[in-house]
Amino acid sequence: MNKLIAGLFLLLFSSLTLASKPPLELIHEVGDSLFSDIKAVNQDGNASPLEMRQIVKAHLMSHIDIRFVSYKLLGKHIKGLSKPQALAFISAVEHYLEVSYASALMQYKGQQVTFEALPTDSKSKYATVKAVVRQPSGPDIDIHFKFRKSSKGEWRVYDLVAEGISLLSAKQKEISVRISEVGLAQVTAELNAKS
Repeated sequence: MNKLIAGLFLLLFSSLTLASKPPLELIHEVGDSLFSDIKAVNQDGNASPLEMRQIVKAHLMSHIDIRFVSYKLLGKHIKGLSKPQALAFISAVEHYLEVSYASALMQYKGQQVTFEALPTDSKSKYATVKAVVRQPSGPDIDIHFKFRKSSKGEWRVYDLVAEGISLLSAKQKEISVRISEVGLAQVTAELNAKS
């Protein structure tokens, strides 16, 4: 599967946070405005990284549950963290996601995407939406977006599963190993250095 396409969809759907709407409706709403703006600046593939970061910031970053993702990425390393260390790491994760998502969106060239909510218990605080990316040449790509409902009733994507691989789990393992090797301060600096 194309990792850039997976990154693109992780970016899009990790931002959905409107409490009163179900996940499927949220995906359509955010996707329409996001892809419309991308098409306006990148239809020929000539958008600058700065333009893409501005789109990411405008549509997505204010809605991402950076704290939840950051704590999941820290895993066992969350124990003993001071408040300044935690805040610095959260800020670094936010920067890293903004840069990563903007880069992934540069690859969007207008592929057709369809969405389908998978069956779930109406009382569950978890839900999954399946996206099918129709490739002009090649097999379709199925991606599952895992939603979690917050205590405030907001639905937010917390993970993306592509070809059976959880991207959150894979990134968590990578960051956990790196923290063990070089320490949290160094990993925080590395995330902040991404451009």
